Amino acid sequence: MRLFGCFTCCDRADDDDDNACYYYVMSDGIIENSWTRDDYLSLGTYIGDSESIQRFYIECFPREREEIDALMGGFSRNRSIHHVEINTDLCHYAFTELGRVICNMENIEQLSLQRSNIGRDGCVALGTTLECWETSSLKQLVLSDCDIDDDGLRALVAGMTNCCSLSYLQLSENPMISAEGLMCLSSLFKTNHCVLKGLSLNHLNMTDEGLKALVDGITNCSALKDLSLSRNPRITAAGLGYLSVFFESESCCLEELSLYGVRIGDDGAAALADGLASNASLKYLFLSAAAGIGWSSFSRLLCDTSSINNTYSSNHTLEVIADRSAVGIPWDVEQYLTIHGSHPQYAAMYKILLNHSVFHLQSFFQWDLKFLPLVADWFDKALVINDSSWVQHRVLVSFPREELQRRKLSALYQCVRGIPVLEVSDYYIKAMQKSSAKRRMTKRFSINRLFIHSK
Repeated sequence: MRLFGCFTCCDRADDDDDNACYYYVMSDGIIENSWTRDDYLSLGTYIGDSESIQRFYIECFPREREEIDALMGGFSRNRSIHHVEINTDLCHYAFTELGRVICNMENIEQLSLQRSNIGRDGCVALGTTLECWETSSLKQLVLSDCDIDDDGLRALVAGMTNCCSLSYLQLSENPMISAEGLMCLSSLFKTNHCVLKGLSLNHLNMTDEGLKALVDGITNCSALKDLSLSRNPRITAAGLGYLSVFFESESCCLEELSLYGVRIGDDGAAALADGLASNASLKYLFLSAAAGIGWSSFSRLLCDTSSINNTYSSNHTLEVIADRSAVGIPWDVEQYLTIHGSHPQYAAMYKILLNHSVFHLQSFFQWDLKFLPLVADWFDKALVINDSSWVQHRVLVSFPREELQRRKLSALYQCVRGIPVLEVSDYYIKAMQKSSAKRRMTKRFSINRLFIHSK
């Protein structure tokens, strides 16, 4: 730990990497302006000479130009820092200099600005920096609570089109971004080189129109796996319905969706369930349990019990709805989510056994005897579920071996009874076909004889 003036600076090695060094600059709450130019020059020299600092976190920043230049001089010489996190307000000159220096730091992978109030001018400066960053290695960009509006976002998007490695973007807590700004952001996802995997747009005061504009873009983003839209209470069931277009698109590979603080209700649950009916990628759907979740729609999504075919075609991918610690989840929904997470390959089998005690196999009789070993093998595989630790801990329902054997024999007996009927029917069909062919041949022979006699 080092003390510079009234600031505490500490560097520590990461537990996983002896060479990794995190560096923090924090105010001790006395008087920030007691630091002099020489103090910042000493700090800048230390940063510039260090070869081990990888992450730099600062929650206080100088205000005077000489002090800013002294600190930025050290940054410009450093080649080890790959993560810069600033958690304080920046003046326009400080932000401009920071952008200029970062542009020359080839190893920067993560840039985080929180509560920095960069505003529209700062967005223009940062957009210009990103646009000129020819060797951009930036992978994560966090701009949370930075007073960004539509014009500022437009400037940022223009710069981010050059960030071919950007995989995570957070623009949370910028409520001045409207549907117009989100429409501009959508254009970023339509570019061919967009590899964004995570997008956080929490607390934007987003409306249904804003969500519609966003969906128009992310539908084309084949890399997006994590989307967070929490704390946007103005989104209604109509807005959630727009997500169906994204869920049903061939490019959708979304695995996690956060909707904490969004009023779901029965209509919202129905909209989400309709969109996820044919989706096979989403695993985690985080919702606020207090938002009046319509569990009946999710229960039908996870297991449509109207027929065996519909049960088989239900969603077998979702592992979490609401939260892992949520209370009040219906028993059947909890069962389905558990089997999805523990044995997804047996999810359809488990649901069929749980909800259909009698199998009607007439539609499979066309396979004749070929179908019998498939029926036997299917029930044998069902025994694997009973060996699961989830069943042993009584989280999942167990199926007694005697019960499975009885249902197996019942299904086989049903097949055996149906197959002779098919064989007899097939015999008569072939006999009729031969008889018809024989009559045609006889008729043709008679005509030929008549023709010969007439000559």
